Amino acid sequence: MRFMKPFAGKNLLSIGLYPKIVLVFMAAIVPILIVGSLLIVNGEKTLRREIENSLSSRVHFYTAELSTALEHIVDLKREYIFDEDIQRFTTMSPVMTDYERSVEVRAIQKKIQTLKSSSAYIEDAALFLASEQKIIRPNRIAYTITPEDAAIHELMNRKAAPILVWHGKLVQAERFPTGTYEDELPAYWLVITLNERKIKSILSRMLTENGGNAILSGLESDWLLSGDDSNDRFQRLMTEMPQSHPEASGRNVTTVDRRDYIAAYERSAELGFALTLYMPEELVLKPLSGYQWWFRILMATAVVIVLLFAYWIYLFLQRPLQRLVRAFRKVSEGSFDVQLKSRSRDEIDYFYEQFNRMVGTIQSLIRDVYEQGLRSQRAELKHLQAQINPHFLYNAYYRLHRMAQDEDTDSVKRYTRLLGDYLKYITRNGREEATLKMEADHARTYADILKMRFRDKLSIEWEELPEDEENRLVPKLIVQPIVENAFVHGLEELDGRGVLRFSVARDAASGTLSLIVEDNGNLLSDDKLAALAERLQSSAEDIETTGVLNVHRRLALKFGPEFGLRISRSELGGMRVDIRLPAEERG
Repeated sequence: MRFMKPFAGKNLLSIGLYPKIVLVFMAAIVPILIVGSLLIVNGEKTLRREIENSLSSRVHFYTAELSTALEHIVDLKREYIFDEDIQRFTTMSPVMTDYERSVEVRAIQKKIQTLKSSSAYIEDAALFLASEQKIIRPNRIAYTITPEDAAIHELMNRKAAPILVWHGKLVQAERFPTGTYEDELPAYWLVITLNERKIKSILSRMLTENGGNAILSGLESDWLLSGDDSNDRFQRLMTEMPQSHPEASGRNVTTVDRRDYIAAYERSAELGFALTLYMPEELVLKPLSGYQWWFRILMATAVVIVLLFAYWIYLFLQRPLQRLVRAFRKVSEGSFDVQLKSRSRDEIDYFYEQFNRMVGTIQSLIRDVYEQGLRSQRAELKHLQAQINPHFLYNAYYRLHRMAQDEDTDSVKRYTRLLGDYLKYITRNGREEATLKMEADHARTYADILKMRFRDKLSIEWEELPEDEENRLVPKLIVQPIVENAFVHGLEELDGRGVLRFSVARDAASGTLSLIVEDNGNLLSDDKLAALAERLQSSAEDIETTGVLNVHRRLALKFGPEFGLRISRSELGGMRVDIRLPAEERG
């Protein structure tokens, strides 16, 4: 072939545009990307691993420190709850004199003072003597135990955690005798209030970077302390990590509010708390700035290469393709005097030559196909518009005469308005297209005329169009002839009550919108139904082109052979006609 002569004796792939583009792009970009990626990825992995190890070490150290301090408080609590002097006082108090009782109370208060001073993590301590109705604290003695004070037993019954939240404070509590108390009180109980400021100072010492935080929380998520005053909801989200992982300690990258954090945690099941330390991931990657500068240099080099490569593509590929696109746009606008020429001997030259041939072919066929089709469509529409069924007019005016005789003024008004709308639409010769809503309304007007004529013998079920399809343009008179056909061949001679149904269906798979007209007529046999469906598929030019066939021919000419009418048996018993349109208008 002539267009292959420039490639004679050559390997087409060896000089084609696509291999050139791929080879040059790979040779220029891949080595740079590989080197840059290896530098960044390896540096990030190493630094991330070191930071995670550092976080884990800090969490373990401070967890051990807090555990030691809190375990010491637990030991003190048990030592004091079983103190012999306290037990003897609660037993012998009823037989003591007031002086002896006062001496014993002062001695116990000194013990409580000693207890408070024994650990920096103790803020306060209180011994509740139920029999004496006294609350002994290091610096004061209260002589009334309120129901609120006694309600701590309800909390101790529900939770076995060593650390409880009582009156907004973290406390450790113990009672004697041990056990569960519902309606009565133990002989006495000891409540130790933890020093939250001391604990927060420990947590704040763990923070070495801005944006990070250390959180001490209960394993049941009922309390938490943090090293700073950051958002409470945020802290709650961060404490979910040690609760959702089965391991006693670990580290992980977690995302909160679309921001990544590197976090480490450790749990103490015996003391019922977990320590979590986290910091924003961008702080971890901050030392990578040196690597990033090198990567920027590499990327700048890559950008220069890409720009040179892009300019090369523009000269040898983009500019010729733009010329081809502009030529196609002119053809789509109806200009067929376009000719393209190429200076190169590659695929672009082949495309230009085939485009020129295509334009010549279109010019030779447009008069025989396109213009002939348009004339046929206009002729068929005008032919259909000129048809007004005399039988319909006779029955319409006869019905109008009967209404006038019966002096049914309201029905006459409505009937003449419907008839006027019908005749106005069908005889209007302006545009050849109308909106889908206008077509459906015209068909509904025709159906309403039939309804007024037959009254209770005819039932109409009419579904509204989807709002997004109402304003699309379609050929005129595509629905009313189908409704008329259903009446003439299915409902007019029907014994009993007739049903005319109009519905809309979409099929996303085939991209069609179907307007469905059905009736319950029983006069159309299966053979006649099959014969009519076969006539719709016939491409013969000499078949009758009025009514149903006329609508089918015009729709197929407008939208393509896959659209038009489809005839089948309705579930109502009569004929079903699907008016198939494309779901979106074709350009």
